Order: sequence, then C-alpha cells, then structure tokens
Amino acid sequence: MKKRKPVYLLVVITIIALSLTFLGMNRRDLSPKPMGAPKKVKESPPELSTKEQNFYKDFAKYIEEKFVSTNTPGAAVVIVKDGFPVYKSAFGVKSTNSTDSIGNNTLFRLASVSKGFSSILAGLEVKDSLIHWDDHISKYLSGHLPSYCDSITIKNLLSHTSGFQYQAFSTLIEEELPRDILIKKLLTLKLSRKPGAIHSYQNIAYSIIEPILEKVTGNSFEDLVYKRIFLPLHMNTASISYDSMLNHPDKAEPHGYRNKNYVPTSLHKSYYNTAAAGGINASINDMTQWLAAVTGNREDVIPTEVLNAVFEPVIQIRVKNPYFSHLYTPREGYYGMGWRIMEYPKDTLIYHNGYANGFKSGIAFDRDKNIGVCVLTNAPTKFSNLVLSEFFSRYYEQFNHSEVPNI
Repeated sequence: MKKRKPVYLLVVITIIALSLTFLGMNRRDLSPKPMGAPKKVKESPPELSTKEQNFYKDFAKYIEEKFVSTNTPGAAVVIVKDGFPVYKSAFGVKSTNSTDSIGNNTLFRLASVSKGFSSILAGLEVKDSLIHWDDHISKYLSGHLPSYCDSITIKNLLSHTSGFQYQAFSTLIEEELPRDILIKKLLTLKLSRKPGAIHSYQNIAYSIIEPILEKVTGNSFEDLVYKRIFLPLHMNTASISYDSMLNHPDKAEPHGYRNKNYVPTSLHKSYYNTAAAGGINASINDMTQWLAAVTGNREDVIPTEVLNAVFEPVIQIRVKNPYFSHLYTPREGYYGMGWRIMEYPKDTLIYHNGYANGFKSGIAFDRDKNIGVCVLTNAPTKFSNLVLSEFFSRYYEQFNHSEVPNI
C-alpha cells in the first residue's frame, strides 16, 4: 500500500490541475496583456520625398484657409501615412465665449464615427469565436421577442440592414431614454422590409450590439472598448460616456448656429444612450492612433482579418454624399459594418462622418495607399467635409495620376 501513495497523490494533483484549467477556460480575462513584437508596427516615420513635403505644406495652407472661411470655432486635423502622422494641428478655441485654445489632447465627441469602433470590437469577438456575424440576435437577447429576431443577424445590425424603419424612435434618443428601454421600444415595431433587403440607417438597432457583447464577455460595453481598443492603442484621452466628457478638464464645447454666428450650447446625454452608435469621445492624438490601426499598421491589436471583415461591402448605397460625391467617376457606394465604402476604378475609400450635439467629425482613408485623414470640430460647419474631400482629390491627382476634376 505504501508504494501506491505516490500514484494516488499524482492522480489527485492531476485532477486539481485539470479542474483549474477548465475553470480558467470558462472565465474571460480581458486585462491588458504583454504584447509581443507587432507584425507591422513600423519603428520610424516614413521618409518623405521633396514632392510629398511640398504637398503636405501646401495642403496645410488650404486647411488654415478653410478653417477661417468656414467660421469654425475650433478644430483638430491629422493626416496619418504608414502608421505615423505626417501632419497634425489644432485650431481655434474650445468655446467662442473664451480664449482657451484647442490642443492635440482636447476632447471632442465623435458621434457616428463611433460606429467603426463598435464594429471592429465585434470583429475581435468574432475572431475569438464568442460570436459569429451570421448569429441571429434572438440567440443573445432575453425576454419576449418578436419572431423577426430569429431572422436579424449581427451583420444586419452593423450594416443597417435589419429592416427597421429609417431612424425610428430617434426622438427618444434625443429625450435621453436609457439604452435598454430604447431597444425594447424598437422591438415593438414591425419591420418595414425583410432583413438584408435594404440599407436603413438605425442608431437604436445598431446599439443592440452592446447587450450582445456584454452577454458573451461578462463585461460592460464601456469596459470592452477600453480594454480591447483604447488601452492597447494608447488612446490615452478617449472615453465613452457623458460623465467622462462632462468632467474632462480639456474638452471642446459644442456650438450651434444662432444669428449668423456659432455660439456655445450645452453638452447633452443623447447618443451616449446608444454608445455603440455615437458615444465615443476622443482627441486628435487618440485618432492618430486609431487611424494607424484601421489602415492596418497595428495588427498586434486589430488583425487584418478583422479589418477585412468590417470593410467588406454588405449592401450598396447611393453615392450622393457631402464627402466624396464630386471626387471622380465612375463610382459605387456601399456600407460595410460601421463604415461607408466608396469604390472608384483605381481606388477605394473607407470613411464615416458624425454629427451630434454641435460636434461634427469625419474620418477617411485608403488602405492600399496606407494613408488617412481625421477632422474633429466643435460646430456643424463645412470644414470637415471640405478638408476630407479636397485632401483625397489632391492626393490622387498628385500621386495616383488619376483624372480628378476640380471640386
């Protein structure tokens, strides 16, 4: 009997070890982990040719001129090439009632530019096999659900093809109702079209991704965004709540147009209640890191397979828009998941704009050329539209040899 004790002891130790391993497999650890050598993170900025240096210098003059001519109170702009900023600047004031200047760490609301964060966050969970794009939402939502929830997929939510009426109950978002009440209210509607049939922009439907991700990870949506995107990308001032914006010491104030002038307005809670669709706050320094990631230069955080999935066209949309409708033709417009896509004969632009509560933002990039632009403003002027469209018009004309008409 004495000779068998080591064998029994070994069996007990093995059972305990297997039990701990099993428990660990069923518990999601989202704490920041040490990162290995990234696949594509470059160690130094690209060397710019004389032609490129002159191009960015000339375009900087254009930006300054349009900032003044559009009467924009405050703004920040960055151009990122090969993962590094080749131009970054802040303009104007946080409020027209003060002389406090906008800086590179000044916080703005991103509004609907937030959608791109949410789709990529979902893509990270798809990569980890916690969810799948074609999963029906009925798999994750609780309570008495309408039968059509068995037909709406996660991809439908993030591509605005769920079949709900265009912007249904948006007034309730403005009235600052809680997210779960908004979703419950939306699910009382009948669908206007079969899921997948048409593109119908819908902020409440988009926000359904929040409770889905919360259920499969056991973390709040806010925590997920911080742990999987903000922290590893060193987006040090970014946040995703009303309180974090309200209490931030370096924030831009929203403005509205009154009596032929832009005047400060109050910060509202609306669209923070549909955070996945419009609740992120960020500075231009934060967006520098984000642009580097979405153009494929941070595969250690956002793998190429995730980017490919969310940037894949899901449904065709009309190409008339304030950003790139005049760039050049022929063109085809699409919506992916959280991103708009414009395909030209030689180039593909991925972009999104945002507007909420007096803040207007825009982001656009060309993955093949590894270049992107982001504009943040604290008033609904034409500044962001002009900068984004003019940049790519000039860039393609100079470096792509495309026939680009003047805008």
